[in-house]
Amino acid sequence: MKELRGRLAFNAALLQRFLAEAGALMRGQQKALLSFDEVRSAARMEGQSYRGLREIPVAQIRGTVGRVGDFDASFLPARPHLRERWARLDTAMRRGEAIPPIEVYQLAGAYFVKDGHHRVSVARQLGQATIAARVIEVRTRAPLDGEIDAEQLLRAREYADFLERTRLDRVRPQATVEVSRLGQYDRILEHILGHRYFLGLEQGREVPIPEAAASWYDHVYLPVIQLIREYRILEVFQGRTEADLFLWITARWLELSKMGRPTGPAEAIADILFEVEGLPEPSASLRALVREWLGPPRRWIRALPGSARGPRPSGASRDMRH
Repeated sequence: MKELRGRLAFNAALLQRFLAEAGALMRGQQKALLSFDEVRSAARMEGQSYRGLREIPVAQIRGTVGRVGDFDASFLPARPHLRERWARLDTAMRRGEAIPPIEVYQLAGAYFVKDGHHRVSVARQLGQATIAARVIEVRTRAPLDGEIDAEQLLRAREYADFLERTRLDRVRPQATVEVSRLGQYDRILEHILGHRYFLGLEQGREVPIPEAAASWYDHVYLPVIQLIREYRILEVFQGRTEADLFLWITARWLELSKMGRPTGPAEAIADILFEVEGLPEPSASLRALVREWLGPPRRWIRALPGSARGPRPSGASRDMRH
């Protein structure tokens, strides 16, 4: 009777998986288990360490080593041939029998099953919050978080390629340059290559890219980032990163220069804060902060209350709206 219940539970899980997949397909939200091989390849695995036996959250088991087609993203069984073993485990776990720990790789806050897929599947169906696991922690060159998805993997691949080209993480181990959108690391690399060109003219030699990257980080990137942090600019543009704002600020800096207006990172930030479309009216405290920061009010800040906005070049705020 208990074995029959296990088979019925498997059939129910298989049906649940079918219905979930059909619904996700109709909504365009179909998901599969994350592949450990794809993730470590994208983020560039650099090493691993055994962390011992632990109780890990079942909900944070997000991927698999080699069994993407056997279970879906919720670890519901996807193939009928899994029935016998799944049903036996269901019966044993309902009885409270001792079950061997699973084996997982840990990447940031996500776990990938090396051994124990059936156990995870049954545990999820039974509503278990945790499961015993032998954990191997994996280090990657590009950082990841627990919410790994396809877009984050593409960004991780771009970041890893960027780091391999510039070696910024080697020459400046404390550096973290993370963007929120694809394609931005090419723009940052252009900044570094431009800095390298002028550095070479100044020093009369060909400057290696890693050396130029270190100089760019120290003398170009960090000063802008320090302004962003000091004046808490990220609070205004939530969902963006410091590197996103760096690219936007430097683009506006160049824009102001071409218009013959006072220019620099502070001026670019103030111009963005007061003139970008879609921002609410600046508060009195923010207006006071920018005035204090920039010194006496400057005529070019034309978005202040009581003054007319100056003409905006087309596409001026494109970088942050899209």
